[in-house]
Amino acid sequence: MNDPVPRQASARGAGGRGESERTRGVGPEEGSVPELPSEVAALRRIKFFGELTDADLLRLSRIGQRRSYVAGDTIVERDSDRGGFFVLLSGEAEVEAGGTFHVLSSGDFFGEMALLAGSRRTATVRAREPVQTMVFEPIYFRPFLIENPSVAVTLLEVLAHRLNAAQARLDADRGWI
Repeated sequence: MNDPVPRQASARGAGGRGESERTRGVGPEEGSVPELPSEVAALRRIKFFGELTDADLLRLSRIGQRRSYVAGDTIVERDSDRGGFFVLLSGEAEVEAGGTFHVLSSGDFFGEMALLAGSRRTATVRAREPVQTMVFEPIYFRPFLIENPSVAVTLLEVLAHRLNAAQARLDADRGWI
């Protein structure tokens, strides 16, 4: 079995709060803005999370884990029950599902079907170049979706689009179109 081995874990450490999550500088009573963790800045650049507040993104950064992969690494493997919902922060990855290949790049995500259905992976995803991801495990991400229905709706819209595209490929292979 070729389970992914993250090259870099989250900087938060075992206690869940690292130096990057502490407020720095003068306090709010003096008019400063607290510095947000680098994970928040990375998530802010992802279109999927575009409508979330800084507080929402901070909560996400606390439940996610940043992972790095080198070119050729398997991020997730078909039929595995490991992993969670992955958001690509940088780099490109290749998805192989049913003999079809698709390239994902920064801002794309995968694992939504396994996340929502609690099922095994339907595809293998490999890094084409160095890749940074933020991974969210279902036990933590599902409550976030309940608290943020706009994210849940966006996730469902993308899922429906992907299922329609898969159906179109099947129909084309069978000559029904």
